[in-house]
Amino acid sequence: MPEIANISEQQVKHTFAFCDEVVENFPGRVAGSEAVRKASLRVKEEFEKYCDAGTVKVDQFDIHPWSFLKYIPGLVVLYFACVVLLFLAPTLAWISFAGMALGLFVFYGQFVRYWHLLDPLFPKRQAYNVYGSIEPSGEVKQQIVVSAHHDAAYVFHLLDKVPKYYPFLINSGILFLVLGFLVSLVATVLLVFNILLPQWIAMLLLVGGLLVLPMAFFTTGQVVPGAGDNMIAVAVIAEIAGLFGNMKKTGGNALKHTRLIIASFDAEEAGLRGARAFIKKHREELLNTKTYVLNLDTLYKLKALSFLDKDLNSTVKLSHQLAQDCVDVAKDLGYPSTISAMSFGGGSTDAAAFGEAGIEATNLGAMSFDLKDYDQGWAYHTPNDLSKHIEPEAVEAALKVVRGYILKKDAV
Repeated sequence: MPEIANISEQQVKHTFAFCDEVVENFPGRVAGSEAVRKASLRVKEEFEKYCDAGTVKVDQFDIHPWSFLKYIPGLVVLYFACVVLLFLAPTLAWISFAGMALGLFVFYGQFVRYWHLLDPLFPKRQAYNVYGSIEPSGEVKQQIVVSAHHDAAYVFHLLDKVPKYYPFLINSGILFLVLGFLVSLVATVLLVFNILLPQWIAMLLLVGGLLVLPMAFFTTGQVVPGAGDNMIAVAVIAEIAGLFGNMKKTGGNALKHTRLIIASFDAEEAGLRGARAFIKKHREELLNTKTYVLNLDTLYKLKALSFLDKDLNSTVKLSHQLAQDCVDVAKDLGYPSTISAMSFGGGSTDAAAFGEAGIEATNLGAMSFDLKDYDQGWAYHTPNDLSKHIEPEAVEAALKVVRGYILKKDAV
């Protein structure tokens, strides 16, 4: 059997070319937009070049994308309303407590766990997952899903304007949301004993609200170009499909017993809605055949190459073994890499949706959080997210690691 082609400079250049084409031709690819619908159709065209005939599909599904982040200004207003009530009418502390408790629960559910609590309050839009497959030459004994997402994020203005202070501002805002809840709880308990909360404590919460206020401007309507997060990853998985698909179409098949599924999800930036919709629709196929998911997200810096074994703000376990297998492949290729966990406040990747469903998954990423590594400017979730800030070496490594993992897994 002929060997599958090695990764060359030509493949890397082709990957960048497809990424730049989509970024330039379909700006504003936020979930639920016309731009992301057109981008998904372009991704479908690319997949159709390489996947088995008739396997490339587009799943359309309903989402409420604005419910993911656009509630945050309302949360800030709720905080101030509860604090002002606590200051002006301490005998109504129980109302402040109820409001603070509601706000904190919503924030935890939406921002930390990506629950869809507020969907009924926001308009419905359509989203589009694109996927195709390449069948092996023999009996299917396992399948590997190689995935990414083609939607882009809203600009995170604190990251864009004051990246050095982003962790401080976000953590301080969260701290006062928690303090507001605790103080209002204490004030409510004190009422049982006919004791009123001293007004100076409420005043401290009001002053501390200055650190909550920036959260109201967390996002607006501006959308990032989304090259590194995450169109380059979609281009990588398309190139992977090309490596295996072109070989099969020219008379060989590098896959013996492994079905290769290439999937590009919509609405990752709206709380993993695309990956979750894909799993909901295809749960039976994913669970009836042993499935491994190698998701790709945020490819920027080669030295930051890593694989997740915890995701979704470290609340969801991924497959440590799968992450270790990928680290081993990377090591064999000469690429140092690590196993890491998504930090609290770091968000999530689509791998978490598969982890939630009990499917073995990891995420291949290459993004450093050290600002010193970005001499040309911070790109992630800013208007600066263009392909010029993506290292070709990181893309080459991603292509080689994914290719190597698929071949190694199929050989077992």
